[in-house]
This record gives sequence, C-alpha cells and structure tokens, in this order.
Amino acid sequence: MRVASTRTPVWVKAILVIVGVGLPAWWLAALHNRVANEHRLEAIASEIAGRPVEVHCPGFLRSIGPDTLGGTVRFDADGSPADDTRLRKAPCAELDALAEGRRSTQLACVARSTSCGDDAQAVARAVDTLTHESFHMLGIQDEGVTECRSLQTTAWTALQLGATPEQAQGLARLQFETGYPAMPDQYHASGCADGEKLDMRPDDPAWP
Repeated sequence: MRVASTRTPVWVKAILVIVGVGLPAWWLAALHNRVANEHRLEAIASEIAGRPVEVHCPGFLRSIGPDTLGGTVRFDADGSPADDTRLRKAPCAELDALAEGRRSTQLACVARSTSCGDDAQAVARAVDTLTHESFHMLGIQDEGVTECRSLQTTAWTALQLGATPEQAQGLARLQFETGYPAMPDQYHASGCADGEKLDMRPDDPAWP
C-alpha cells in the first residue's frame, strides 16, 4: 500500500527562506552600518580626546531596554579614563541619521529657531552626548566642567557630522537653552558662562 506523502506548504517554505536568508542578511547590513557609524564617531571623539579612542554603539541585544544614560566612560582608581565610550541606542541612531543626511528638517529649523520640537532636541542631545563623553576620555571627570566644555564644542562636532555652520550653531544653542537646564545639578559648574572661568574662547562673544 502506498503511503501518501505530505508536501510542505509553499507559505511555510517562504517563511523558512525569509528566516534562513533574510535575517542573516538584515543582521549583516545592520552590523555594517553600526561599524561604519562607530568609525565615523571615533574620528571625532579621538580629535577631542587627543588620542585614538573607540566609540561603541549597541547591537541588538544591548539595545534592548531604556536609555538611562546617553553614554558612559570608565575611570580607574587613579582617575585615568578608558580608551572607549559606550553610547546608548538613541544617540547612536541620531548621530547616524545626522551624518547620513536624514535630519534635514530638524537642521533647517534649528538654523533659525530654538523652538523646533522634540525631534530637533533629540539631535542636539545626541551631538552633546558624543562630545561630552569625548571630554571624559580627555581625562575630565567632573560632570559640570565636562558638560560646559561639551556645550562649547557641540557646534564643532555637528560640523564634523555634516551640519552647516548655521545649523551647527543652532544645535549648540538648542542644547544650551533646552537640554542643559534640565540636567541634574552635577552637570552645572560654576563659571560656565560667557567670559567666565570656564569659557574656552574668552575673546569670542559667541556663546556657547
């Protein structure tokens, strides 16, 4: 007696192809994009830190969960910083989008105004995060001093990521006026103002 064979439905085969081919292809594309973004950010961070440093963006597993801190840098018992920083998924995504030209609407707004909504604030916050952690890798532990330097360098960082001078200054102003006031007390250092002791460009009337 012949036993009837059971054929695998076409839709099941299609799902197996998607899982077997599509997911690895997606993973490889995501990995390539993440590594390219990290290398781009490392060049900027190394310039600020004054030595070669690394920037790590999260893969799929590390990106799960809330972004409690934008980034971290470890310091040893002697106060020496690590040669790398770990950024969270939100700043990494925003910095990638900025460099790839996917934040043109937000940049156009900040070039003329600081009332541009949450999307523009996310871009400014991401640029500040990279800059802030880079100054930690320079060796500055104090959060207030680090953030004051970051605010004054945010425009430069934005320029490296493809913003125009007007857009870069707009992002710096936006972060100073909206992001900075909302930060905890330890991020506010005495003398962080135009012409005061933490002014990195005392002869320049522009602030930050």
